[in-house]
Amino acid sequence: MCRIHKTVALFICLLSFNSYSIGINDSKYIELGSSLDPTLVNNVSAKLHLEANTAKYNAVGLVIGRGYCSGTWLGSDQQYSYILTAAHCLYGHEKNQHQGQYVSFKRHDGTVISAGQSINYFNQYTGCSSDIAVAKIPKVSDPLDNNGNVIKQPYVDNHFNPNLLLNKISLTGFGIFGSRSLGQLDGISKRNGIGLLRFLYQNCLINQAIENTPSWAFASPGDSGSAIWQQRNGANVAVGISSWWFGWQYGYSGHASIALNSDWLQRIVPMLKTIDDIPTDIEEPAFVLTEKNIVETKPLETNVRGSIYYVRSNNVIDGPNRYIWRYPRETTLFSTLLIHQQTNAAYSVWLRGQRKTHCGWGRINNSAWCYPAPNLGQLKLHFNQKDNSDLPIGDYKGEFSFTAKSLYDRNYNDTVTINANIAITEQLAPDGTITADSPFVSQRFEKNIRGTVYYQSPNKMGTNRPRWSRHTGTFSKLTVNVKNTQTDISQTVILRGERYLGCGWAVMNNSAYCRKTGPVYGELRISFVAEDNPDLDIGEYKGSFPVIVRGLHYRRFKQDLRLNVHLNITE
Repeated sequence: MCRIHKTVALFICLLSFNSYSIGINDSKYIELGSSLDPTLVNNVSAKLHLEANTAKYNAVGLVIGRGYCSGTWLGSDQQYSYILTAAHCLYGHEKNQHQGQYVSFKRHDGTVISAGQSINYFNQYTGCSSDIAVAKIPKVSDPLDNNGNVIKQPYVDNHFNPNLLLNKISLTGFGIFGSRSLGQLDGISKRNGIGLLRFLYQNCLINQAIENTPSWAFASPGDSGSAIWQQRNGANVAVGISSWWFGWQYGYSGHASIALNSDWLQRIVPMLKTIDDIPTDIEEPAFVLTEKNIVETKPLETNVRGSIYYVRSNNVIDGPNRYIWRYPRETTLFSTLLIHQQTNAAYSVWLRGQRKTHCGWGRINNSAWCYPAPNLGQLKLHFNQKDNSDLPIGDYKGEFSFTAKSLYDRNYNDTVTINANIAITEQLAPDGTITADSPFVSQRFEKNIRGTVYYQSPNKMGTNRPRWSRHTGTFSKLTVNVKNTQTDISQTVILRGERYLGCGWAVMNNSAYCRKTGPVYGELRISFVAEDNPDLDIGEYKGSFPVIVRGLHYRRFKQDLRLNVHLNITE
């Protein structure tokens, strides 16, 4: 066992009644913010906040009792919520049980999970090794995920093993934020960081952050009681409780071992989930999506009564949140936040998804099924750079998930987790550009395929379904976001989209052709008309948007276009 300095032991005693959260190394601050400049604190803090709010930390919240502390929701019964925190965060820690303190527990969005006269339980608190408590608080509500379902109970460590404990940890809590040389920089907020348990001192787990290493976070003033987490058997497990720190400069923090207190904890919390409860078939990550491979799940409907559909869950920003029922066709376009590994900045990345039936692929939230039975339901996801033409070159990583639900079996609820690892090695050349003076005109796609084509775009106003009409002189309207290159302000412009029938122009999703010519034309024209945009200010504007070319008669034909908009408005 490593020795610890006497000054550290003294600091444990002096600060055992304060509370702690996240501090980071100077080297990590520079990596996240590009320099050791305190004015960049909002950018740095926001990146730590993003990871802290992922689904695996849904159980972490703010305890308001003897000041502000962190806590972890362990579960609820009909009347009470059981909140794990530090002993020094609650009144009555000089004995094993205390009743009468008003305590509340909130999530990061302010939702109150429990509040009222708490029953506080302690395990003979004397210092760091026993700085652990459970607050049994009257329940207000259950913590819910983005789909309105009660979150899964977290797992806690109940097998003390120093060989496993002395390893990488994830710290997630509320409180003030700072770095080793800059000191305090920001106030209460939920943040996440990575540390490393280096040794055990008097049954207290000691974490230390060291410059220019993967261990860069430590507990800091503002929020004790936060759990520290490790991966065990493919699951996220709480292994310790934050108890003390040793100042900004040194980067030390001390944590009570949950495993050494697990027998007591299991007596207090009847619904406690431990490592023994982790399913043996957990596989992480479930699927890996790259810029080249397409992710496709197994047919989930084989084990469910009726058909299934998919709705957005963790880290899916723009995506479906309810089911539809219609003939399977088209693709779902959704976005997720991924981290650019070279800059650690978060970018919105657009992806495509479909659900499989016996009559083809359709949108992921389409619960319709086709003869002979609802026994498919695979989820297929892929990345198309044309949907993300503005992304800078680099590697993008992150995790997101969809919830699988059944329209017939309302109790069915499964999660499909995707690990994204997408590399962009070169900027994508556009298929064309629309300017204030010249439209974009595509090639004649109908020269090379059987039948006619039509055009769809998520930017098109109105329906995208194919039409058949020989009425000409009409056009579609598209709304496109463009950015003023001088002011960096975004505005919306209206463009006109038309398809050539052979005897005139019509709306872009009109798949008809003229009798005299036959299906040999079908080119697309996108143009900017000043009269459609009377409120557009003088300046230079740039933007881009996607268009999909589809065959009406030859259904297999599909081509993606990415068009740029470059406008110079002078009057």
